[in-house]
Amino acid sequence: MTKIFLLTDYRNQFYSSTKYRGASVDIQRLREYFKQLNFELVTAPYSEVDFRSQNYRNEWVLYQSSEDPGLHYRSYIEDVIIGLMIQGAKLIPNFYLFRAHHNKHFMEVLRDIIGPDEIKNIQSKRFGTYEDYVRNMGSLKEKSYVMKSSNTSKSRGVSMLSINKDPFSAPKSISHTFSLQNLKYLIERIRTGNKPLQISNNRCKFILQSHIAGLAGDYRVVVYGEKFYVLYRANRDNDFRASGSMKFKYDIELPEGLLNFSKRVFDSFDTPYIALDIGVIGNTFYLFEFQFISFGQYTLEKSSFSYRLISGSWEKIIEMPDLEREISASVIRFISNHTQSCAA
Repeated sequence: MTKIFLLTDYRNQFYSSTKYRGASVDIQRLREYFKQLNFELVTAPYSEVDFRSQNYRNEWVLYQSSEDPGLHYRSYIEDVIIGLMIQGAKLIPNFYLFRAHHNKHFMEVLRDIIGPDEIKNIQSKRFGTYEDYVRNMGSLKEKSYVMKSSNTSKSRGVSMLSINKDPFSAPKSISHTFSLQNLKYLIERIRTGNKPLQISNNRCKFILQSHIAGLAGDYRVVVYGEKFYVLYRANRDNDFRASGSMKFKYDIELPEGLLNFSKRVFDSFDTPYIALDIGVIGNTFYLFEFQFISFGQYTLEKSSFSYRLISGSWEKIIEMPDLEREISASVIRFISNHTQSCAA
């Protein structure tokens, strides 16, 4: 049997934003699915990864992220994942895709570097501080932008920024941080008259993304290997945002080309699964966001069918949803593709 190491968090969970299970995949069911396909799933918590006594070089390691408040535990996971990458483990998915989780700034970096050209019709300005934003205001050519804090989800920290009305207040607010060091500098300045170089009080990174007007909603496409699950999300009332609206439709006529576009995006990234937020106007598709790990499973869990490309045509396959089945099948497909690539 091929061995796969599965890393669990401090709650002994394999986190995946599930709706009904305390945000955890059923590890025992997952293990059984892998066993049926001749793979051995070996579980271990992140805290027991010991780089002195263990060597994960060339071992398959399946992991998830965390969405704990403040992302403190996610930072801990990142340290472990980087260590495994340095040691030569075969991460599922790779570290760069993990890095994009709860990090819209890096997501846009991936868009510019890895993604296919057709997803670059969305452009984003990226800022590390409010001062960066003010310094580069001359590059803002559009009248309005969708402003997003880097580490939020479900439309939290997302608003519309009008450049012509008030281009300063909202960026200053969304990037606000408190620096105790600046208070010390102020006291020093009063006491000595010295003028030390201050640290910014606005160091939360954020992005300004192209605003695509005229959309009544978007499509959430979740891909597990060869299966595509689609959900239409109508915008919130009197709002441009669809994420978090809970206005969902499943059994709908899909825009022509949506599944082909989704497949091209999926194929361009080295991942077993992906979640895509797509807007459609006419024959043009706009990829607003994409996630590779720890994304919400509502699209799969509430669907009674998926789409598959069979002999060049998309077919609707009726079946009950099963998250563990799809994770195991997608991961094994991913491993098989990598193994065949290495053999070639």
